[in-house]
Amino acid sequence: MDRNSRLPSLTGLRWVAAFIVFGQHLLEQYYNPQLVAPKPVRSAVWALLAHGGGLGVSFFFVLSGFVLAWSFRPGTPTTTFWWRRFTKVYPPAIVTTVAAVFIVGGAGPLQLATHLTLTQSWLPRRDVYTALNIVSWSLSCEVFFYLCFPLLLAGLRRLGPAGLWAIAVMMVECVAALATNLVHASHDTAGWVGYVLPPVRMAEFTLGVTVALLVRSGAWRGPGLRWSLALVLPAMVAGLFAPYPVNEHALTLVPVTCVVAAAARADLFGRKTFWSRPAMVYLGELSFAFYLVHFLVIIGFNRTGLLPHQAGPAQALVATVSVLWFSLIAAMLLHHGVELPALRLMRRTASAPAAGRHRRIALTSAPAVPRQRRELPAHAVPAQRASTTRPRSRARHAL
Repeated sequence: MDRNSRLPSLTGLRWVAAFIVFGQHLLEQYYNPQLVAPKPVRSAVWALLAHGGGLGVSFFFVLSGFVLAWSFRPGTPTTTFWWRRFTKVYPPAIVTTVAAVFIVGGAGPLQLATHLTLTQSWLPRRDVYTALNIVSWSLSCEVFFYLCFPLLLAGLRRLGPAGLWAIAVMMVECVAALATNLVHASHDTAGWVGYVLPPVRMAEFTLGVTVALLVRSGAWRGPGLRWSLALVLPAMVAGLFAPYPVNEHALTLVPVTCVVAAAARADLFGRKTFWSRPAMVYLGELSFAFYLVHFLVIIGFNRTGLLPHQAGPAQALVATVSVLWFSLIAAMLLHHGVELPALRLMRRTASAPAAGRHRRIALTSAPAVPRQRRELPAHAVPAQRASTTRPRSRARHAL
């Protein structure tokens, strides 16, 4: 059972993160990354979206850790967990990779092999991890997170609130310190080590797992959803004055984490949010597919001459709406035609008796994090249970 239905606001916010990534990639096609653009556009639109991709991906990594820790059932076999993650990620990834071969092209044997195995982020070669469907480098990181998750969760569950807070602060400090130390490195080195390398991005995933345990125990202390969202914009503005790679995600990591925790708590308290509306939740369900297809649609428009360069406001608006519309259609086709059928088929083929013979993760032997129920309203837990009677969420996990 997909237990993410308990946190619909997080599902809706996933769409926002995917849309921000879409905005940066589309803007880079209108005006090249060297900022060759009219000054008004450069100072306004670019300022808002220049590092939107970094913020969006960071949100996905933190959210991924949070959601997996929140929904994980103690005693689940390790291989069952890995199989479920594989069935979620790999079918859409393989379909979009094959599509990228025809749409983007330029892939040699090394590029194709690493993208098909989702190992491209481990190679310090820009022509490898940015080849084909450029956004799939983040899936390479996610695969690494999934492999580490069972052991990571077992260790973190042994800590009390004070230990979890220490880990959370440490993860933020690690991201900031590494980004600062890479300021004087070459752009390629800073990009790979500070932004693409899976063990480095593991800090954000670990932060998400840690915050989920703090929220579940009632020990989380942070601003509400409105204030958390309000903190994101100043952090993005500060990034305009920070050197690379500090401006990518180090400055926005704390606000992003607060947004994830605050949205989850809003759902737990039964508070309705804009992000928990049915339309936003559905878009959030499409966000993984949308994330995978949007760059291919942009490249397709560009290759066919339908994407104007140095466009005026009217042309840019028409082109943006067209690309967005086609990306949504492609995302719906991928989600309903590949992602969901593959989930049903591949998980149905997994033999329950065979799964029972697999080694189980020893989570129940670890001392539970002390539960502090003072903050949660009395109706919070029953409301969560009642939500399981609603129609099941379809593939709502983060990237």
